[in-house]
Amino acid sequence: MARRIKPKRWMARVYFRDSAGVRREVTAQGPTRAAAEHRVKLKLSNLPVAGAELSSATTLREALDRWVSGLDEGLALNTTRNYKLWAERLSRNLGSLQLRELTAGALDAYLAGIDLPSVRYNQRLTLKMALDEAVRLGALSHNPVLATRPVKTKKKEVRALDLEQVQELRRLVSAVPATPTYNGYLADLVDVLLGTGCRWGEGAGIRWQDVDLEAGTVTICGTLVQKAGWQADTKTHEVRTLQVPPFVLEVLRRRRSEAREGAVFVFEQGGKSLAYNSARTWLGRALKGSELEWVTWHVLRKTTATFLDERLGIAEASLQLGHASEEMTRAAYVQRSKQAAFADALEGLAG
Repeated sequence: MARRIKPKRWMARVYFRDSAGVRREVTAQGPTRAAAEHRVKLKLSNLPVAGAELSSATTLREALDRWVSGLDEGLALNTTRNYKLWAERLSRNLGSLQLRELTAGALDAYLAGIDLPSVRYNQRLTLKMALDEAVRLGALSHNPVLATRPVKTKKKEVRALDLEQVQELRRLVSAVPATPTYNGYLADLVDVLLGTGCRWGEGAGIRWQDVDLEAGTVTICGTLVQKAGWQADTKTHEVRTLQVPPFVLEVLRRRRSEAREGAVFVFEQGGKSLAYNSARTWLGRALKGSELEWVTWHVLRKTTATFLDERLGIAEASLQLGHASEEMTRAAYVQRSKQAAFADALEGLAG
């Protein structure tokens, strides 16, 4: 493997197959046989294996870029957006490190420096997925993230509104005066979300073409995504048609009669779909200083789930929310039956 080419000078030679399968030569020199062999091995370790696009000398930034570019196109836009944001944070903080420098200790130290458990969890998850790909491509022999300490997240207690709180919520959001940047949609949006159990993006993203006022149904076939607008897909990639309770149908009929010509969405501001950050801000203003200051848009979905579970059972609550399993509903939302039964039961939320 190594030979002396002149006094105190050795050259080591090895062969490898490149990404195209072509046999190539790698050489390195050193003052001793051992030094030359060490240098050629180091060179070899930095080269990608046959068919691979990464090596141990690849930076984490490059590995993350490759991982992000290969994300499944079937992922929801919000999911893809979150992965990109988490990868960008990793690139800023650790991007210059080569893959071979990513030891479990170094990654553990980085993760330990992140205060919020949710952020720490997402950073570890992103690292694991990106480095899993590096292992698959032969750039790493093992994934160092697996040896880091798991992130323990405290399970949040499900909080839902009772009927008295629902009425107080309605009173508070109805009291917010309209302004040039807010047309007073809060009360109606609250009712639609309560009466359907939709996620915020699904409810705020209901289009008039998805509404059948004669049948009293809305079809959930898309969602609003922050900054990206409306996307023709839901979180579960399934379309569901919901029979709405009378109080929601009343809201829809009134808004249809008041809608501008050519309106696309049931809820609009300035001729455009609602923006989540703006809607969250207005809800926060409405509830500031009250006993309901803790309420978020997602609490309304949990309220619907809890209400249905108490009156019709977990199976019906799960079906209404569009969950893949009853266990998901039970674990995360509760403190598929006849659509008409849902509508009758949900009418109780009208007070």
